[in-house]
Amino acid sequence: MKYYLVFTFFIISHLSNSQEVISSAGKTSEAGGMILSWTIGEGVISTLGNDDTEITQGFHQPLIVDVIPTSLEKGLLLEIKAFPNPTLDKVMFEGGDPVGTYHIRVVDKLGRVLEQKTVPFSDLTLEMKKYNNGSYIVEVIEDKSGRRKIFNIVKSQR
Repeated sequence: MKYYLVFTFFIISHLSNSQEVISSAGKTSEAGGMILSWTIGEGVISTLGNDDTEITQGFHQPLIVDVIPTSLEKGLLLEIKAFPNPTLDKVMFEGGDPVGTYHIRVVDKLGRVLEQKTVPFSDLTLEMKKYNNGSYIVEVIEDKSGRRKIFNIVKSQR
């Protein structure tokens, strides 16, 4: 009987408090038939995945912009690789135009631009020592062609 009461209390409390989030800031706006909702400071979220699939848990996930080429956009995709990933201190790039100039942008999962630089191919590396452990979006754009590739780089310790 005691377990039945606890179970019933749990179900009732869960149903009455569904879809709530406690955050430090947020807003919902509506215009033109579209709704935009955002929050800052969610207590618990999780992202799991592999190369093909990503599963997120939480009420609002960070905006992650990625280039997914279609048959019309394949000409915009830069053929370049980033390694090692995950990294301890430095990300190096392989591929692309060996005499080209590249723009690199590092963005955290909150959308803050942490670093932007323009470098020749010979200096196409990214120092990650200064960043905290976590996941970062790194966008590399070839200056001459405008082709780009976006990487999800994980900075970790040993």
